[in-house]
Amino acid sequence: MAVYTKLPADALATYLENFQIGSLKTYEAITTGIENSNYRIVTRLFDEDVKSVLTIIEGENQARTEDVRRAMQHLAHYGLPVPQSRLLKVGVKQPKIEGKPTFLMQDLPGQHFTDVSTDHCSALGETLGRLHTTSTALDWDRPALYDSSWMSDTLTAYRKHLSLNHIQLIERVIDDYETLETAGLPRGLIHGDAFKDNVLFDNTHLVGLLDFFHISQDLWIMDLAIAINDWCTDSQGCLRNDHAAALLAGYDSARRLEREERAALAVARAVAAARFALTRLETFDGKGFRKDPQGQLQILHQVVAVNIQQGFN
Repeated sequence: MAVYTKLPADALATYLENFQIGSLKTYEAITTGIENSNYRIVTRLFDEDVKSVLTIIEGENQARTEDVRRAMQHLAHYGLPVPQSRLLKVGVKQPKIEGKPTFLMQDLPGQHFTDVSTDHCSALGETLGRLHTTSTALDWDRPALYDSSWMSDTLTAYRKHLSLNHIQLIERVIDDYETLETAGLPRGLIHGDAFKDNVLFDNTHLVGLLDFFHISQDLWIMDLAIAINDWCTDSQGCLRNDHAAALLAGYDSARRLEREERAALAVARAVAAARFALTRLETFDGKGFRKDPQGQLQILHQVVAVNIQQGFN
């Protein structure tokens, strides 16, 4: 991503004085992502390096900062592989940078995989199941960020960037989503963005779940639909059945899917693809898309075609 907030070394050093992690040694901008400004930081404390990630919250995300912080703290408390906040010095309030809220978190070990195995999928499914069950103890009620009304409004705003075929596909999916929203399926806190670039592994052991700025109250199967579309499809957007089966088996080991949820997954996958196509359309900056919607549109075509064939629509 473009780093929106440039950070001079002296300003960063002053900011870090609020925390119990020593003095600044090195830092560098993290150039992936499209929403917030991120820096990887190394400080020196008692002759040891301390590795952290600083996130400067940008734009509309700023209003959600404390909700996200509280949800992450809750999940970390219950043992989810979520980065924990660095400790502030006694009596110090959470500092800002240029008036913007921030997170200073531990830099978790592990790496992102783009070519994932069934073991990776199983581990993700199990982690999402744990997230859904442990989040029920959190007193946190926020509306879905990307419900059918949002999808309809966003389609209206960005339809000029879509073909007539894409518009009709998304309109059809929105209608299906309106039905799904009132079907009484289990709902609660979802991660909402469990793509491969938001998950860290040590070999096949999941060690980090990142980027919680898409959390909201929604159908739990939306997390599974998002994950299946990203983790369990090939380069043409076609489903890899063994990967999907592994992901769902992992989820069932932590929270068993209800029969109605499993039956609704096909429609939820179409909703997820349409939703992320629309969020990528929102990245248009006048010259192009900071995140290309074509991959999600390709998945949408594949999912809808299969759903029609199997009688879901």
